[in-house]
Amino acid sequence: MMTNPPPSSAKTAIAAQRQGEGRRVTLVSVGVNVILTTMQLIVGFWAHSQSLIADAIHTLSDIVADAFVLVANHKGGEAADAEHPYGHGRYETAASLVLGLLLTVTGGGILIAAAQRVANLDSLPPVAMAAMWAALATLAGKEALFRYMLAIAERLRSPMLVANAWHARADALSSLVVAVGIGASLAGFPIADAIAAIIVGAMIARVGLRFAWDATQELIDTGLSDHEVAALRATISQTSGVLDLHELRTRR
Repeated sequence: MMTNPPPSSAKTAIAAQRQGEGRRVTLVSVGVNVILTTMQLIVGFWAHSQSLIADAIHTLSDIVADAFVLVANHKGGEAADAEHPYGHGRYETAASLVLGLLLTVTGGGILIAAAQRVANLDSLPPVAMAAMWAALATLAGKEALFRYMLAIAERLRSPMLVANAWHARADALSSLVVAVGIGASLAGFPIADAIAAIIVGAMIARVGLRFAWDATQELIDTGLSDHEVAALRATISQTSGVLDLHELRTRR
C-alpha cells in the first residue's frame, strides 16, 4: 500500500528545521575554531613551534570552510523551483568539493613550510613548554567538536555536515601528532617538531583529496556500489505485486 507524501507545507517546515540545525552546528564550529586559532597562533609564534603554527593554519582553514558550509546550507535548504526541480541539495555537494580543494592546498603549503624549517634547523630557537599545553588543549577541543558535529550531521543525513565533522576529527588527529612532535622536541630532538608539521600537512592534503574525489563522484552522478544496487533489487523484487524489474539506474 502506497502512502501519500507529506504536504508541501510540511516539507518546507522540515527543510527549514534541517537548515536551522545545520546553521547552528556550523556557528558553534566557527566559535570554537576562532578561539583555538587565536590561541595556537599566539603560542606557536611565542614558543617557536612550527607544528603548532601549522595546526593553527589548519584550524584557520576550518573557519573559511565553515563560511562555505553556512552559504551552502542556506542555498541547499531552498525548496525546488522551475530551474531546480530536484531542489538545491547539490549546493552541499559543491561545498564539499570546495572544502576538499581548500584542505589539499592548505596541506601542500604546510609541507613546503615544514621542509624549509628542516633545511634551517640549526638556526632555529628551541620549542617552549607552552606549545605542549596549547596542543593538548586544541586536541581536547577538536575531539569534542567532532563528536558533537557528527551526531548532528548523521541525524540530518547531510553529507556536507558529515564532511565538516570529519574535518574537525582530522584536526584532532593532527593536534595529537603535534603534541607528540612537541614532546619529542622538548625531550631533545628538535627535528621532531618539523617532522610533526610535515605529517600534519600530509594528513590535511590526504583528507582534502578524499573529500574532493567523493564530491566529484556525486556531482557527475556516479551510480551506487554493486552491493547497494543488489540490496535495492532485492527489496524491489520482494515487494508485494512486483513481477520483475529492469533498467534500474542509481545516483546519490
